[in-house]
Amino acid sequence: PVASSATEAPAREGDKVFDNTAATYTPPCDALSNTASRAATMAPVSSSVQRRRHREHREHTRRQILAAADRQLRDRPYRELSVETVMTDAGLTRTAFYRHFEDVPDLVLRLLEDVGRELYEIAQKWRRGSAEDFPAAAREGLRGIVAFFERHGPLVAAVAEAAVTDERIESGYQGFLEVFITLTERGFEGMVQRGQVEPFPTRAVARALNLMNERFLLDQLGRKPRGEPADVLATIETIWLRSVGAVEP
Repeated sequence: PVASSATEAPAREGDKVFDNTAATYTPPCDALSNTASRAATMAPVSSSVQRRRHREHREHTRRQILAAADRQLRDRPYRELSVETVMTDAGLTRTAFYRHFEDVPDLVLRLLEDVGRELYEIAQKWRRGSAEDFPAAAREGLRGIVAFFERHGPLVAAVAEAAVTDERIESGYQGFLEVFITLTERGFEGMVQRGQVEPFPTRAVARALNLMNERFLLDQLGRKPRGEPADVLATIETIWLRSVGAVEP
């Protein structure tokens, strides 16, 4: 072995210095300084940030699954929908599906709830606007509803078809319709109380108009061949405005 001496060349900048007794790597001073600087800029991520990132990741995955189910239901009937077809479309595993949804009916109902928020906002806007000008608010609201069914008609049609054979989806879909019937009824009641219209059976008329909307819009915009949106709008406008006549000044 080569004997060491006090005259050995000192360690150069960047050289590793190995301490045989401690069996640890001791970097030169400059490397220690650089490591300390990096450590200062790589502080541990806080638990709140980690939780936020985890929530964002879960929501992103949930959205991927919902989007895949949406695509599937626009192109095929509900009876052909399965966990396998949805997750293959999403590019995710079956395990990921069950972290977010109980089964296929649960997925379909969550999807209906998701797109239904858009329709609910349209209905709420109509209700607020009808306090000042029912015909104008009705026309604007019905335009929004027709536009909604242009975008989502095939999806709503698939859910309505699924409701025929699946009790859970039937219950959820009926509840979905009842929300809009009740909201319309309350809008009509407010108009009667303000003297905007003559008294009429608000609940019955609200139910009739909403069920008519649902059947007619699905018939025209739910499946191919699709109707002409302008004709669909003109038809339901005529029915709504003639069903609820304004008080003569």
